[in-house]
Amino acid sequence: MNSCVDEFLAVDRYVFSAPMSNFSIPAGFKAYLNQIVRVGRTFSIAADGSYKSLVTGKKLLLITARGGSYPKDTPYYPYEMQEPYLRLIFGFPGITDVEVIHADHLLGGDEARQPAIAKAQSALKVLVAR
Repeated sequence: MNSCVDEFLAVDRYVFSAPMSNFSIPAGFKAYLNQIVRVGRTFSIAADGSYKSLVTGKKLLLITARGGSYPKDTPYYPYEMQEPYLRLIFGFPGITDVEVIHADHLLGGDEARQPAIAKAQSALKVLVAR
């Protein structure tokens, strides 16, 4: 769908929000990404087989919703494939100016959920204020 790529290339800033689904992203979001990461539009392939990013100077804000938490230096970190995948797939065409806000612990009950939501909202307010 060229219209997806056209819309994607027409803007300078992106905001995507996605829940964690099986430690990564939902299938619908993956299908959208399959439409916008397109040879000849968002990246090219040289004669030697190397890739070249074609999207430059754009910024991305990712907001995620997760039932648990996956901090580095914990046994749960290896399950966190959402942010690394999104950084990789958006970085491939050249979007490397990425900020991420995680709303974690959303299945942890009110004691865990409310502070996590407040933390995510606070981080979002800081970004908007910039």
